[in-house]
Amino acid sequence: MNKKILAILALLIVAISIGAVSAFDLSDIFGGAKNETVTIDGVDFNIPDGFEVDPSNTLDNMMEPLKKGGAQISSKAYLKDNDAIGLFVVNVTNGLTNEQALKAMGGNETTINNVTGYTVKDDNITMFNFEKNDRIVVISSTDEKLIGDFLIA
Repeated sequence: MNKKILAILALLIVAISIGAVSAFDLSDIFGGAKNETVTIDGVDFNIPDGFEVDPSNTLDNMMEPLKKGGAQISSKAYLKDNDAIGLFVVNVTNGLTNEQALKAMGGNETTINNVTGYTVKDDNITMFNFEKNDRIVVISSTDEKLIGDFLIA
């Protein structure tokens, strides 16, 4: 065969191989985690592999009295084994600024994954409160180490 034909054939094989590999998610081959992104009232959250939406909607039930009081709160809860996490996005409607509301919520100033906010610990729950997209975001968890896994800076 002609050397030019062999060279073109070799380039075609390489191009097809690259295309075939890029068509697959390498995490499928190597068993990597599959995270998803969820948006709550304009704020994106990372949902780590294995976490499932809480089927009992406990957060919605807990937020109902606050919503009746005029607060605009969107929330979702996720569970994995013994770990639970709540994601809350609050639109402050009572005349306070977000900064004033965050200060009223209290906590220690903390930075997690390049997001600065306030950490509040209460019994077995840790809350991380911060402002994003003109909303107050609260991530609460039974395991403080998980909070950073849900943050998207």
